[in-house]
This record gives sequence, structure tokens and C-alpha cells, in this order.
Amino acid sequence: MSRILVIGASGKTGRHVVAGLVSRGATVRAASRNPEQLDVTGADTERFDWHDESTWGPALDGVDGVYLVKPESADVVKVVGRFLDAVKAVRATRLVFLSECAAQTRPGDVTERQVELAVESSDLEWTILRPSWFMQDIVDEYFFGPMVRDDRIIVMTTGGSATAWIDARDIAEVAAEVLVNGGAAGQALDLTGPDALTLDQLAERITAVADSPVTGVEESLREAETRMRADGLDEGFVAYMTRIAESIIAGETATVTGEVERVTGRPPRDIDAFLAEQAGQLRPSGKARAEMDAEQTLQRARDNEALFRRLISAWARTDLDDLIDCFADDMVYTDMPFPGEPVRGKAAFREHVKRYNALFADGQVEVEFVTLVATSTNVVGELLCRARYVGPGAPEGGVPVRWYATLVDTVMDGRVVSEHVYFDPTAFDKAVARAA
Repeated sequence: MSRILVIGASGKTGRHVVAGLVSRGATVRAASRNPEQLDVTGADTERFDWHDESTWGPALDGVDGVYLVKPESADVVKVVGRFLDAVKAVRATRLVFLSECAAQTRPGDVTERQVELAVESSDLEWTILRPSWFMQDIVDEYFFGPMVRDDRIIVMTTGGSATAWIDARDIAEVAAEVLVNGGAAGQALDLTGPDALTLDQLAERITAVADSPVTGVEESLREAETRMRADGLDEGFVAYMTRIAESIIAGETATVTGEVERVTGRPPRDIDAFLAEQAGQLRPSGKARAEMDAEQTLQRARDNEALFRRLISAWARTDLDDLIDCFADDMVYTDMPFPGEPVRGKAAFREHVKRYNALFADGQVEVEFVTLVATSTNVVGELLCRARYVGPGAPEGGVPVRWYATLVDTVMDGRVVSEHVYFDPTAFDKAVARAA
């Protein structure tokens, strides 16, 4: 094969088929409704419009083989049938048809299977490609792309079954190899990537390169159909997408095959490599990014406030284990009236708190929050503290004391790394003096 027509040369697979054919030394005619917009190297361009049959002849003139992607048309079976007749009329012999995963399992009156049957009944040297879901769909602006990037979800109907996602470039390599060198005439090739992933596993892989979590959302068949109808999609498309979902649920997308390596001599690309390559398309941008950053900042502030309240509660009831757990291992505590005597590390801080709380009856302090302000990195809390002081100078049975303290905490990774405490150290002496 030396002269190949590529239908849909601007599509997900078509542009890579062109490149694969050129690299194998073929003469390539890249066809599109808007050939002037094609960005192809080493290939001729030609206008081709499924709805304008006058463009078919010039596109097919002199070619030996065709890469066929079926049109979006209500009469797709009839249109493809007429096109196959046109292919035979120019004496082209080899045909690679891009079908879809599990099309052979669907009834003979379903469009996707009917087109396959039309190809199979032709006199051409045909090969049908049945790829699993394209990895490119994950970043496609008309598919999962916006929900992954901006909503941080990926919604599918899987019933818990896996999908062996495949890179469109691997599909194209198989097509180019078969068109140039043959070897798969009269065969339908099930093409997959090297791994089958459940929806949750896919979301985990995306999350690993996408800066922030992406959640897999399982949608039932009924929910999916209701959503599509609410979006104004016609019943034919709804039925088509339902058939695809049913194939996934039945496990028909979960089988990993070795066809890519068998035909091309190299293994298919794995999804981690693809996602790493597309990382910029998986991360939030613009308004969505700003909103996400704002929400994350607000959530960190909420978490820091909760940590501070837990810390104060643990101190007030002398629960040293809970208190110490609120601090980082290398924490620094400073009583600001004595800034030259900071306490460093959890062990030293535990002993410091133990000695301090021993100044109060039963080690208990009643705390009232006067002011509390939390940010994503700091918490400032003004406290009104009441206790019965039993420390040095206190009369038998102790003396009631009240004092204000302001704490300024710096938080990193959910732990307090530094705490500065402002208070009047003479408050206890004054209480003892009043009691006397």
C-alpha cells in the first residue's frame, strides 16, 4: 500500500494515522471538510464532506487504501454503504474501519453493528478496529475535560466494572501498520491499553497529577438517561450512550488484549504516562482555580480553628496526651512575658504544662473564648481563664483567680509549630494579695 486516504484527518485518531503513514513512507491524502485548517506534515490535503458526495470521487481518486471513520448521520449505514461502493469503484482494496469496543455484542439492528456488517460484507481487504475508551476523552473539552478540570469529578456509569483505556496514538499506529503492511485482513482487532481501571482507580490516577483531588462519581443508567434528556440530547444518542454504559457494566471493556503490541511490535502507552503528559489540562484554571483555592483556604482556616479549640480543651482538663498531639515534634512554645525562655519540643512542653497546671486545684481551668480568629496558617485566641490557684503563696484551699491570655499559634500540616502566649504574670500574686 502506498497511497492512502485518511477520512477525519483532524480527529483524535486521524491526525496520528496521517503521521504514522507518512513515517512508513506512504503517500497520504488527508481529508477533512475544512482542509485548509489541517496541520499535517508530509501529506496532501483534500476536501471531503460526508454530506456532499461530489467530494468523494476526488478524495478517492488513485488511492489504494482508506482509513474510515463513520460519519455522524441519521442515515449512517446507507451513507457508509454508498461510500464503500465508491471505494470499490476506484479499485482501492485495503480498508481499516474505526469501530468501537464490543460492537459485535450488540443486536444486528443497532447502527454501530450494522456499519460493521456492511464493512464485513464488502469485497475489500478490511480490518475493523474496536478500541476501548480513548484516554484523550479524559481531557476532551466536549467530554470529561471540563468536569475533571473545573468540577474535580469524573462521572461515569460502570457498575463497578473496569475499562482498559487506550491512547488514540496507539490506535493510529495499529491502523497505519495494517494499511501499509497488511497482516490483519478480515479481522476485528480489540485494542486496549495495558491496564483496566475501575472508576475509583481512574480518579486516583488523575488525582496523582492534577494538584487536587478528583472524585469518581458513579451514575446509574436511569440517572444518566435523565441527565442527557434534561440536556436536550435526542433519544437516539441517549440510547447509544446507554448501550456503551451497558457494555462497561457487563465487563466488556475490562479485558486487556495484546493486539497493539502484536501488530506494532511495541506495548501500548500506559495511562500514567498519558496523564503526566496532559497534567496541565487536568488542573483547574481561571475562575475555577480561584474558587478552589479560596475554598481550600477557608477549609484550612476551619481546620485550624477546630485544632485550636481541641488544644485549649485538652489543656483546661489536663489531658496531656491529647494536648501534645496538637503540636509538631519540633514545636516552640514561648510565654511572652519571658521571651528568653522558650520551650522546645514535645517532651519539654509536656513537663512545662504539667508544672503549670499543678498550680490549680485538680489541674483544672475553666476557659471562655473571648475572641477567636483563624486563617489558613494562624490562630489568634483571647481567653478568659478561671481557676482555683493553689500555687506558691496561696492560702489553705487555694484562692479563686481569673486572668486573660492571648495565644498566637502558627499551624503547618495540621499541627501547631509555634505558640506565643501573652498574659499578666502578676495575676496570681494579686489574687493572693486580695485574699489576704
